[in-house]
Amino acid sequence: MKIFDIIRRNMASASRTLAPGDLPPRPEPFRGLIEQDASLCTGCQTCSYVCSPKAITFDEGKEAVLTWEYFAGQCTFCGLCVMYCPTGALGNRGTLPQVGGDKDALKTAHDIPYESCTRCGISIIPVPPSVAGRFFGDTPEKAEELRHLCEDCRRHAASQKIRDAFLGKEAQQ
Repeated sequence: MKIFDIIRRNMASASRTLAPGDLPPRPEPFRGLIEQDASLCTGCQTCSYVCSPKAITFDEGKEAVLTWEYFAGQCTFCGLCVMYCPTGALGNRGTLPQVGGDKDALKTAHDIPYESCTRCGISIIPVPPSVAGRFFGDTPEKAEELRHLCEDCRRHAASQKIRDAFLGKEAQQ
């Protein structure tokens, strides 16, 4: 009788169940919880767009801030949000989420403040200084000026730069 052999072997072997406080082993390529540096976020919402389980959302309900929200209980830890973040505001170091307990402990939110465009005055989230040079590729002074402009005003400044280069500044005066 094979069933009795199986039962006898299982009874003789040690327990294979983990204690409640023990974490399961994780594979080496595990990405883990998402961490956000709110000072680098521009509110482009690319992370929310590529997040298939919708673990990352944005809330525009508060005045003068955009709120980035992350719920680790929904996250599949795929890392697409980190890969596609244009400013490098998102990262993960392989930390494991808390197992069990309060669901609110798995939620993270950061506020990203709005500023006014220096040219037209509409509310924008400025490009972080650490990535402005990479985005705009101009001199540091020009990058600092462009990072405080909205998309339309940056487009206008770029077309003005092309006009000046094509026609020459002297021809326009």
